Amino acid sequence: MDTRLHQKDKVMDNTTLTEAQCAQLRDTLEQRKEQLLTELGQAKHETRTASAERVDRETGDDLLAQADRIALDTVRDAEATRDHDELVAVRAALARMAEGSYGECTDCGQPVGASRLLAQPSAARCIECQSRAEAQGLR
Repeated sequence: MDTRLHQKDKVMDNTTLTEAQCAQLRDTLEQRKEQLLTELGQAKHETRTASAERVDRETGDDLLAQADRIALDTVRDAEATRDHDELVAVRAALARMAEGSYGECTDCGQPVGASRLLAQPSAARCIECQSRAEAQGLR
């Protein structure tokens, strides 16, 4: 069954999305993209600010203060990496929408499933392929 945009009067099952659902998912993805871009911009600013402050205070700080800053930097970097990875997935989902392949598993070509897309709009794989990818250590 084709998972591309469908007529408004079609009933949603596990593989099809209505036009209204696709529009809602597109809006959700666009909003998430903007939110991630904002968060990444803030992280970049915080990193620059922290680096400048570190240079100013480095000589007078004790080891505990330095360890705290390193821990905070590590968390900020991990959050930025997570946000970047999600942004890549969101942009890829929007590109699949534009080309008409949204909802098709990028690995096997089978439907991802409406319920999965409604829960995770940037999902690129069906549950089976995603489980296999995670078992192999892929994203």
